[in-house]
Amino acid sequence: MAITTDIGMRGGYRRYALGLMTAIYTLNLTDRALMGLMLETIKADLALSDTQLGFVTGIAFALFYAIAGLPLARWADRGNRARVAAVAIGLWSCTVMACLLITSYWHLVLARIGAAVGEAGCKPPTYSLVGDFYPGAAERTRAMGVYWLGSPLAGVIAFVIGGVLVERIGWRETFFVMALPGLLLALLARVTLHDRWRAQPLQPVRTALPGYGAVLAVLWRRRASRHLVAAVVLFFFLGYGSAPWFAALLIRVHGIGTAEVGRWLGLTLGGCGVLGVLAGGFVSARLFGEDERGQLRFTALVVAMLVPVFTLFLFAPQPWQALLALAVFQILINFFFAPTFSILQRLVGADMRATTIAIVMLLANLIGMGIGPQLVGILSDALQASLGPASLRVALLLVSFAALWSAWHFWQASATIMSDLRCDQPPVAHASAAEEAPLAG
Repeated sequence: MAITTDIGMRGGYRRYALGLMTAIYTLNLTDRALMGLMLETIKADLALSDTQLGFVTGIAFALFYAIAGLPLARWADRGNRARVAAVAIGLWSCTVMACLLITSYWHLVLARIGAAVGEAGCKPPTYSLVGDFYPGAAERTRAMGVYWLGSPLAGVIAFVIGGVLVERIGWRETFFVMALPGLLLALLARVTLHDRWRAQPLQPVRTALPGYGAVLAVLWRRRASRHLVAAVVLFFFLGYGSAPWFAALLIRVHGIGTAEVGRWLGLTLGGCGVLGVLAGGFVSARLFGEDERGQLRFTALVVAMLVPVFTLFLFAPQPWQALLALAVFQILINFFFAPTFSILQRLVGADMRATTIAIVMLLANLIGMGIGPQLVGILSDALQASLGPASLRVALLLVSFAALWSAWHFWQASATIMSDLRCDQPPVAHASAAEEAPLAG
């Protein structure tokens, strides 16, 4: 059935939409990077322990991110995804700005909970829309490469700009200033971002939205998706567990100041992260094209390489050696995003995408973001008496071995990915409509 509007059909508009969705995703990750940069400052100001810091960067954020993520994703799968994204980024901006009022540890915990709820509503609708704007396998992988640039770009913005601001105006005021652009993005999303696939019914009788059980059944039925979800969760356990502690490690072990750490981390995490995401998207599409098996096996090898490179970062005797190893680490760790989530989208129907990413990220956040930083903090405090500043190094090293387990699951997913992708999907109104009118441009 023909779609009555051509909004989004033109290449110029869909590139604008991709850019806006990437900007939303970028900004709503900046507060995580800011927390990592300012952990030592906040620790000194509020007299906190590493265990408390692990809680506020881990469980306090991840639990409410996960709780809010599923209903917001269902709203996105059922309703207008552009509106969901606009509301979510607006809420995120307001809650992060409220950090200006923090005077105690529990105020900080409440602020992180509010930011988690707002952030939980940004990724599912924008992630789902990318798949509709770019339906082809190769072009979707490239588009995902652009979208996932938001993660390293958030690091550039948070570390470079935030590092200067925190020393000049304070950490509370830095949160306030960095969240202000979210209000503008919320307005742009509400006015200019159109979910043309949801603007009006695409067929006389609309199919019922699949429930959580149906989505879980689809993910469980395919061996590739089972292993892929496990690989993603373990990957984020390493990523979310270690990232909040990079600045703290450089400050404690190498004696680098906050502003200097911000500049160097902005260059290494941000610049090299951008390179890694682009490599994951464009190199995978170029080298492997429609060969998802090759993409997953290459990703498995890259993820396995994280452990030795991360070890070099942790135990490098000089700051420049640590930063060089961290730069390589960032290229490798960001490689996986585009091919992994592009393949994950293809394993489910269009009306399951937002719910799928919410379920996957629920597990990744509860285990990765919830347990990861908390475990590092507990181990660091437990080893402090015997190892001193090196306790954080050892704690992070132990967490890094999750990468080898993740790589094994990526390799296992590659064994059946081609046959699983050929499995018949249930008929989905939005997916068929998008295929009848493929986007040009």
